[in-house]
Amino acid sequence: MGSLDSIYRRERDKILAWVRSKVADPEEAEDLLQESFLVAVTELDSAGTIEYLLAYVYAVLRNKVGDWYRSKKVSKFSFSDMEKEFSMDEVLLETGAGPEKEFYQNLLMDELAIAMEELPSEQKFAFISNVFEGKSFREISESTGIPEGTLSARKSYAKEFLAKRMKDLKILFLEEF
Repeated sequence: MGSLDSIYRRERDKILAWVRSKVADPEEAEDLLQESFLVAVTELDSAGTIEYLLAYVYAVLRNKVGDWYRSKKVSKFSFSDMEKEFSMDEVLLETGAGPEKEFYQNLLMDELAIAMEELPSEQKFAFISNVFEGKSFREISESTGIPEGTLSARKSYAKEFLAKRMKDLKILFLEEF
């Protein structure tokens, strides 16, 4: 446990910076970091020795960040909302039906939630307000003072970015392992 403590002290800032690159909220990032080290301590006590402790901490953290996205972000975005905006069946066509298709839908939504976090805040706001909240550009413009054309352009840029991300995912879905 002493080595985990020294890793925490020595690597904390670097690890926190990595988490912050994935999670914008500083408090959430700090919570995820602490939860990950708590899991690592618990596992270390029960598993005995872990050969590459820092790599293990990163693996736990990567899982925690994924869990965070699933619980906080994906629940806000429904697959049907994204289906209206993009042709999702094109991405999922080759994946089969039933549980396999559902698995790929969930994976796609997880990846899109992560990609949406990478959008500039103005683009993310325009996209979410229009697609997920169902507001017209006029309504958004009236409440924010941002011109409708600007909002439309921001949504278009966001949609382009997300469409490219989905194209990249489609390649992965169709790849034979």
